[in-house]
Amino acid sequence: MNWDTQHQEHREWLSQLDFYQDEIKIFQHDLMDVVQKHPDYFHMVEHVDEYRSILLRKIQHIDDLRHRIMLHVRHLALDHQEIEDTHDILKSEMENFVQDFEEMKGNFRRFVSRNN
Repeated sequence: MNWDTQHQEHREWLSQLDFYQDEIKIFQHDLMDVVQKHPDYFHMVEHVDEYRSILLRKIQHIDDLRHRIMLHVRHLALDHQEIEDTHDILKSEMENFVQDFEEMKGNFRRFVSRNN
């Protein structure tokens, strides 16, 4: 894979991560709505806390991926095979993150819709 293709993929990944981070902000707002509508339901608070924890881990994962992508960009001038291997690993991790996030988003949306 040439440098231009990798660079384009990096920009796309960073854009995706920005999008997911914005979605998490929306999810956090939705959680607050659920809590305000059901402040007396203990089981609801447990679910909300669980989702808050999941969302915080997602933010940390986004930050980690963003950092690793930026490091990878800085090292593109190094050994091409090492960079290619690192790029493939990052690509796989991005694909896994997106799949995991989309699954979590479906579960989250079902939870919010049942409790609003």
